[in-house]
This record gives sequence, structure tokens and C-alpha cells, in this order.
Amino acid sequence: MARLQGQVALVTGAAVGLGRQYAEALAREGCDVVVCDIRPEIVRVAEELVRLGVRAIGHVADVSKPADVRRVVDGALAEFGKIDILISNAGVWRGGDAKDPLDKSLQDYDVLIGTNMKGVFLFGRAVIPVMTAAGGGHIINIATDHVHTHPGRPTAGGSAMDLYDVSKWGVLGLTLTWAKALAPHNIRVNSFSMGATDSHMLRGFHNNAPSEADVASWMKPEAVCDLAIQLIGEGHTGRTGENIGVWVGFEIELKPVPAAKPVPVAA
Repeated sequence: MARLQGQVALVTGAAVGLGRQYAEALAREGCDVVVCDIRPEIVRVAEELVRLGVRAIGHVADVSKPADVRRVVDGALAEFGKIDILISNAGVWRGGDAKDPLDKSLQDYDVLIGTNMKGVFLFGRAVIPVMTAAGGGHIINIATDHVHTHPGRPTAGGSAMDLYDVSKWGVLGLTLTWAKALAPHNIRVNSFSMGATDSHMLRGFHNNAPSEADVASWMKPEAVCDLAIQLIGEGHTGRTGENIGVWVGFEIELKPVPAAKPVPVAA
């Protein structure tokens, strides 16, 4: 039987790449799916998800615009009556550093912070009341290995990624604070700190013509999607508040949840 049968999932940035594959993986596990993207082909993606035997709706929407976010969430509730899972996948990349002209930096700020951090904030805040009323849910935010990386690798993506990294630091902050606030409501909040994964964004970074060697070195989206399914499948008693490293050269797996340390008792 499908592991997530009967649940309703919302995936942002799902027209192409990894977002679309998250949506397909959730549908194969029995989820009804709501998808959104700024690309008009998102409507066709929803039609294709229906062929997997679930219900699905697609919305053309900008995650940085509150009215669009409300429309997507309200549409999901009108169609399905609930939202059990949110994967805030929508993200963009622009290069920029401290020496850029201020006007360029301000434009980059609006795009990067608006999509990568404000979008996560808006969708999270929109679904949290829905999940609270239903008695639980699970949110997965997508961060980067620039800000949570493996031992021996410097933190941050380099001198030309200041605003991109700022946006992802914000995602980690939202993940940790929401996890603490929402644990009493059985809402789990985790993030994936992603390394190089074969995706629409990464291929675009390579001018949509990556070398065979590059592609061979990247993580496979199927493995990342399965990790998401495993994480969601832990249910209400599963882990929360974790920034899960998904790193090139390391096994893509859920580590055991560390045992809680005993709290010292004053004599």
C-alpha cells in the first residue's frame, strides 16, 4: 500500500526539476497534490499527476506575493479540505557580492529574499493554522549546503553568493523556530540543506549544457525524493527541527534521532 495514502501535499516551484519530482513521488505514495509555480506549464503538471491515480490541482502563482499564496492555499482547502504536507521548494539563484552597485543589489535582494525566504515564510504561515486545526502536519523547507555543510568544507557558497546565502540562512532560522513553536501541535518542521543535485536550477547554472562528468558527480533527484518520503513517513512522532544534510559524497539517508540527554537535577 502507498505509504502516504489519503494525505494532501502542497509543493511550491513544481513545474520543473526537483520540485516536479517531489510532486510525482508524493503522488506515487498516494497523496493528492497541489502544485504551484510561476511557469504556466504547472497546469499541465497537475494533469499529468492525475494520471498517477490521485487528485491534483495546479496554480500559476508567485510565492513572494501574499495574494497568490492565499489563493493557492484557499484553493487547496476548497478542493481537498486539508493540507497535511508542505514542501517549500521554490527557489532562485543570482550571483552577487559586496562590491556590486547598490541598484543591482537591491534588485537581487527583492528576487532572492522574496522567493527563497519570504516565499517559505508566507506559505508556512498560511498552512500552519490549517495544520494546527487538523492536529498535525509536516513542513519541509529547502536550504543549501552553503549554510549547513559537511565537516571539512567551509561554510558559505563563496564571495559571489551573499544574498543567496542570506536567504537560505533565513530558511534555517524559520525551520528551527517553527519546529519549537509547533511541536505541541504535532507539526514537524525540517529542512534539507542541499548540495549539488541534478535539477533545473543547477543545469541552468551550467547554461543547460553540463558536462557528463558534472552530471555524474551530482546527486540523483530520485534519492532526494525518497529521503523526503521517508522523513514524512515518520509521522507525528518523527524528528523535527533538523537541518538534514544532503551532501555530495555522503550517503543520502536519515540518521537515527539522537537520544535525548538527561537533564541534570539540582541536589
